[in-house]
Amino acid sequence: MNVEQRVRKYTERGFQKFEAEILVLMEESAAAIFAAFPENFVVFGGAALVLFHDSPRLSRDLDLSTTPAALPSAPEIQAAVGSGIQPLAEVFGLGELEFRNDPPVAGFVRHWVLAGGKPLFSIDLTGIAGSVLKSQIVKHPIAAESDKIVLSPTAEYLLFQKCETFLNRRFLKARDGFDIHLLVGRGVHLDKNLHTHLEDFILMREIDEAFIVDRIKRTDSKLCTAELRPVLPATIFDDLARQEFEPIRRSLRTVFADWL
Repeated sequence: MNVEQRVRKYTERGFQKFEAEILVLMEESAAAIFAAFPENFVVFGGAALVLFHDSPRLSRDLDLSTTPAALPSAPEIQAAVGSGIQPLAEVFGLGELEFRNDPPVAGFVRHWVLAGGKPLFSIDLTGIAGSVLKSQIVKHPIAAESDKIVLSPTAEYLLFQKCETFLNRRFLKARDGFDIHLLVGRGVHLDKNLHTHLEDFILMREIDEAFIVDRIKRTDSKLCTAELRPVLPATIFDDLARQEFEPIRRSLRTVFADWL
């Protein structure tokens, strides 16, 4: 798959050309990291959905969960990513890329990739996201190339993670609701094992029905409009807006039905 085809894969999904180019750079960054640190990471979150599950929601955070091993140093990550994506950056007319990393916080490091001093996307490395069950990890080739393999959770496990995140965030995020809606709408569901894991999480956090109902209720038009308009293609956003985002709340009620 050539560069033009890789970009078109995203523009045909509704992304702007510059957004598609950033997503291709994120793909190549993931490939470079996995080549340098094989099997140390798993790509999760919104990046996994947009890169591997055809999500139309733009994500500029490449989230990688690591094994209990120590996180690679900033120079190691930046050297691996830089050598991997600089040729593409030049094809896209971005010039010489720069890197900046935020101060590390207890097992979490955020690296920024910049062009002309402006952030393009971040690479977020964390050792605190929790281990993904080995049976729930699958391999994804980047650009259909067998030598560029990235690990990511199954769609079912991503749904489980999104359910946990929707309930556990200190500040409610509409993007979590949309991601759950996307997966539920495609027929993804929690199997018996993942359902049990979510049940244990809900019991451990002492989350009751009233809390879940309130979270779903607060995934309202105001929140969804503010958060989803900038990251969804206009056709998808406008359709949800016409329905006052009820499809998202309906999907949330579906996935949490056993606790409502």
